[in-house]
Amino acid sequence: MTIRTMLTAGITSTLLSLNVHATTGANWDFEAISKSTGYTVHGQQTEGNQFGLVKHSNTCSSDELYISWASDSANIWALAGQKVSLAADFDGVPMDIPLEVISIKPMSGNVHQVIFGHSFANQELLALMSQASSVNVLMPSAELAKYFKQTGDSFSLAGFAQARSQALTRCNSQSS
Repeated sequence: MTIRTMLTAGITSTLLSLNVHATTGANWDFEAISKSTGYTVHGQQTEGNQFGLVKHSNTCSSDELYISWASDSANIWALAGQKVSLAADFDGVPMDIPLEVISIKPMSGNVHQVIFGHSFANQELLALMSQASSVNVLMPSAELAKYFKQTGDSFSLAGFAQARSQALTRCNSQSS
């Protein structure tokens, strides 16, 4: 292969990669969870924190909120199954998000991934997410914050509408 051919192939590959990345909703990641589809974006302060939604194959028209947060608290297991409220700010529009701790997964060392969910986004919230450029999520109460070193993070919502559309397409294909 000549240098020119290698360079052309490299540029073509890069352009294809950028095109795929752009059509997958900017920085949104997709995860197959059995027949469900999770679509999330990483935190701007800590990549281990995630904000997003899950589409379940039996209810593709609905989106369950999904927030994942890292904790190194030795007492984190006390949160299992607890109902909590996180504070969110969508470009200046504040709201409380009622969630449940649905999973605590050991990671490396004494770090755990805490998964919050079991709350579905209504049409107003989905519209807000489509219009906002970012969301700030905070652990508002001292009782909740004591389990986390980092009690807040920002998440870019750029590409949310594209990501939701792609998650719907996958969800519909899993429902068949």
